[in-house]
Formats: sequence, structure tokens, C-alpha cells
Amino acid sequence: MGWRRAVVTGASSGIGKAMVERLAEQGTPVVMVARSAERMEALAETLDVDSELLPADLGTPEGVAAVAARLASEDDPIDLLVNNAGFGHHGEFAEDSIEHQQAMIDLNVSALVQLTHAAASVMSERAGGTILNVSSIAAASAAPHFAVYAASKAFVTSFSQGVHEELRDQGVVVSCLAPGLTRTEFQDRAAYDSSKLPDFAWQTAAEVAVAGLEGAAKGRAMIVPGAQNKLMLGSVKLLPDVVKRRIAAAM
Repeated sequence: MGWRRAVVTGASSGIGKAMVERLAEQGTPVVMVARSAERMEALAETLDVDSELLPADLGTPEGVAAVAARLASEDDPIDLLVNNAGFGHHGEFAEDSIEHQQAMIDLNVSALVQLTHAAASVMSERAGGTILNVSSIAAASAAPHFAVYAASKAFVTSFSQGVHEELRDQGVVVSCLAPGLTRTEFQDRAAYDSSKLPDFAWQTAAEVAVAGLEGAAKGRAMIVPGAQNKLMLGSVKLLPDVVKRRIAAAM
């Protein structure tokens, strides 16, 4: 796909891991960012390309600073950033701790904005590069029981499209990937029982990774993988907000 070296956050599992594997298949060296060095080491052993391991907790200022410094480095410069790290939580907003909700905002929003800025600054100077921010189709509507998560992804979607327009004449592509239900560890970590959802609604992490990277390579601002997700988003746009909220709550 033409990238010289990529940084992928949340690289140790799920969509991030699938992004790393897809990039390696295409011959792109990858800098993997995640909290778990052990899982990244295991993944690196399976790759046929040069890989760097950058253990970092992007929920902390120190972790974000370490990745921002790597993005700014002129040694083996980065021309693709995949902002994939994030988490969600299913439950009542008032019953969860505010510290947990704030941690979600810090990772899903603040860290993503800071790393996007770090990458955009150097890429615009070089007149080239790609930033792929991972959002969700949950961004399309307020989501009771996933209120902060959906709101954080709505920010990512709006922010990414705004910066896409700002940078498109500077040779820098900013794309937003909005997957739907994807078979990863996300559901377990979010304490969300997805067992009653139909099989046709799901995609694999590999399918999402392929769609995201191909869309970013084509310079697309928004990437929605899967016909079922495109259909759902199209339908949601036609519904009143109150109906969207009730459907989201029921799901």
C-alpha cells in the first residue's frame, strides 16, 4: 500500500492486531504500541517484517508523550498512524465510577487528539502521510448504557472529518474507520452480553482491518466496512432521535 513505516496503537489484540498483520503482509514495518509487551512480543515473532515494540499506557501523559516522540522522530520516519487504542463500558452511567468514565475519555478522545496532532505536524511538513482513526458506528446515535463510549466515538468521527478537510491539500490523509460489531475482546472487556445478536451482524477483525487500510490508502474521509453497517447507518439517518435512542437502549 506504499507506506514506509506505521505506528499502530492498541496493537496487541483485536482490530489493532489485525492491522499489524495486514500491514506486515503488505511489507510495511510496524511500530506496535500497547500496554502488554508480552503480547506484542508474541505477535512480533509471527511477522515477516521489521517491527518495533513500544510498550505504553496511552491513558497516561507519559505514555502519550512516548508515542508522540516516536511519531516526531526523523529516524525511520512514520508515514502511517493507526489510532486504534480505546475501550468501552456497558452499564448505567450513574452507577459506574467517574474515574472509569474519565479514563475512557482520556484514551478514546484525548490521547487520539494528541497523537493525531503529533503525526499531522510532522506529516504536513513532509507533505505526505496518513492518519487512520478508529471510531465506531455507535457514533451515529446516542447510546444508553454505552453513553460515554458512543459520545467519545462521535467526537472521533467529527474530529477526523474536520482535520481531513484541513490537511487534504497538504498531502496528508486523515481517515475515520467506523466498524460495527466486530469479533474481538471488546465485548468481554466492556461487560456486554452480545450472545443474542445474530451472526450476520458481525465482522472479523481482519475484515475491518483490510477495509480500513484500503480506504485510507484511497484517501477516503469515512470508511464504513460491511454492507450491513452501511445499511444500518443509512437507516439510522432517517429516524428521529427519540427512536434512535430507544432502539439503542433495547439493543
